[in-house]
Amino acid sequence: MKEYKAVKADGVAVVILHKRKILLLKRRKIPFIFNPGIWSFVMGSKNRGEQYKETAYREVNEETGLERKSIKQLRKPIKVWMFDANKKKKWQNHLFFFSSSTNKIKLNIENSRFRWASLNELKKGKDYTNIFIDKKRVIKEIEGCIR
Repeated sequence: MKEYKAVKADGVAVVILHKRKILLLKRRKIPFIFNPGIWSFVMGSKNRGEQYKETAYREVNEETGLERKSIKQLRKPIKVWMFDANKKKKWQNHLFFFSSSTNKIKLNIENSRFRWASLNELKKGKDYTNIFIDKKRVIKEIEGCIR
């Protein structure tokens, strides 16, 4: 990934699990967001003075309508490198892992569709995790949360 320019993008990505399925969101093709048009996890920027955990809960609520009382953090977040192939940029984010007591999702303007995918679909589908530089590590961490 040397050809990608490292940029500061202080934020989070959030994996949400429900009954062994992983929530994927189809990002709208809006110019101001990273990776428009792809399937992804919840993602968002940290506000000034906000803790990463609070950012994760806020972004989950904004993008999915899930309230804090219906989701639970499964483990400590990890730092991951992400990239946008079109913009030739890479950045580091905090990746959180939550479980949800419901599969009812209400999308905001940032995403056009959602689906609940199996771990096998995630492993096979390059379109689902191709924004992570270390995709194998991300899948392994998700696998650990599902067990």
